[in-house]
Amino acid sequence: MGDVAAYSITSALGKFGIRQDPKLDQGTRHIVNDSRQVQPGDIFAAVRGTLSQGHVYIEAAIAAGAQLILIDIDDESGHGQLRWLQGTSRSVAAIEFYQLGQSLAEIASAYYQYPANDMTVYGVTGTNGKTSVCQLIAQILNYADTPAAIIGTLGAGPLQNLRDIANTTPGPTLLQSLLADFKQLAIANVAMEVSSHALEQKRLQPDLVDVAIFTNLSRDHLDYHGTMQAYADAKGKLFVDNGRQRWVMNADDRQTLGYLGNANRDISTVLVSSRQSLASLQEQFVNLTHYVVASDIHCHPQGLSFSIVSSWGEAVIDTPLLGRFNVDNLLACFGALLISGISLQQLVLASQKLRAVAGRMEAFAGVNTTTAVVDYAHTPDALENALQACRYHNPRQLWVVFGCGGDRDKGKRPLMAKAAQQYADHLIITNDNPRSESPQAIADDIISGLEKPEQAKVILDRRQAVTFALSQAGPQDMVLLAGKGHEDYMIIGEQRIDYDERAVVADYFAGES
Repeated sequence: MGDVAAYSITSALGKFGIRQDPKLDQGTRHIVNDSRQVQPGDIFAAVRGTLSQGHVYIEAAIAAGAQLILIDIDDESGHGQLRWLQGTSRSVAAIEFYQLGQSLAEIASAYYQYPANDMTVYGVTGTNGKTSVCQLIAQILNYADTPAAIIGTLGAGPLQNLRDIANTTPGPTLLQSLLADFKQLAIANVAMEVSSHALEQKRLQPDLVDVAIFTNLSRDHLDYHGTMQAYADAKGKLFVDNGRQRWVMNADDRQTLGYLGNANRDISTVLVSSRQSLASLQEQFVNLTHYVVASDIHCHPQGLSFSIVSSWGEAVIDTPLLGRFNVDNLLACFGALLISGISLQQLVLASQKLRAVAGRMEAFAGVNTTTAVVDYAHTPDALENALQACRYHNPRQLWVVFGCGGDRDKGKRPLMAKAAQQYADHLIITNDNPRSESPQAIADDIISGLEKPEQAKVILDRRQAVTFALSQAGPQDMVLLAGKGHEDYMIIGEQRIDYDERAVVADYFAGES
């Protein structure tokens, strides 16, 4: 992280009616709300939940070198009170803050001097496509000589220098710290994945997003949200009617009508579609002003080609990306970038140079061998899309290796099986982060969704399952390895075991050559 010596916590707290001695700023660095991440000089925000097991986390933060503690309280009369906490070797100033958790995002933003105000922030939400859309936006901006960074599943930072982060969408303190770092690097564009969890937990302020993008909605995370409506409502919190935010919506997803129906005023919105004509959109959406519509879509061994008609002009797109759903991902990118001032010609040229996102329809092959496609698909809809994408490229036989995560939505397991059986010729069921559940029990849940369970083979050891599929598939076949994507681990029980599917596949083909 960059130098933060100029930042003032007392100034930030002053916006909330708390006046303290500016000497408290001396030696402070970053605000963090996870005691495990505290470095010497940091400010530790002890929000409720952090204190659920007494003061153990505060003590840990002091031991790690915290310079100042912010304590979440539920008694408004104590707001702003300064007290001193005694650690094992030193005492540390602590400021009480009424309902700290609800204000932490704004505190962090003020502390880092509102870095988002000096950049364009693209926020991408939806069940599938968030990672790809963010990476493609950054790639295109980089090709247009406009430095960009991403925040999401694959990490945070410029594409060539990503750092790991714990969550798809980081918490409010880390998010503002990252944006401040990007500002110091003169990065004026950030594409970030926005998860439903982050929106529900208020980990970010939707107001800081300049261009809000909706990809699609299908079943996922019902173990957390409970119902599809609650899931949709959580994602819908990204879209705010603040007179500044611009929206990019997938017109082919019925949820778009719901989001647009909730808007209180005319919002600058781009509708994108790969399945409807412009005339159909104009009939369905009154007052349509911004649009990007694809047609004449062709999937071929070298990638994709399609035509677009848009409110910025017409063009033919050629790209090395695989999979028809990447047409939808590209349309979301195009809509976001066109409404932000990138020219259509720049998009055409950049599309020819795009690279597959790691673990997202990423193809591997040897000499005269089958083609393996590594993809992160781990929902029924994503698996169906990935299998359909493979089918569009005309393999002789299509194999699929997949599993389902443990301690997660069990209802999607038979649905994954149905999607696999509908589109694949050969099914191999294996592990995918079983966690505390029995791998065989998860496999049995998956098999329950098959009409002909005898068509599936269960190989719980994932490495063996992948090797078996690649060894059995023919030269004209395609093997979809679904679920792990970019991940480099497997969670079995409480153990996090090293497992990089992309490396497994690369090593297999290297041994075949």
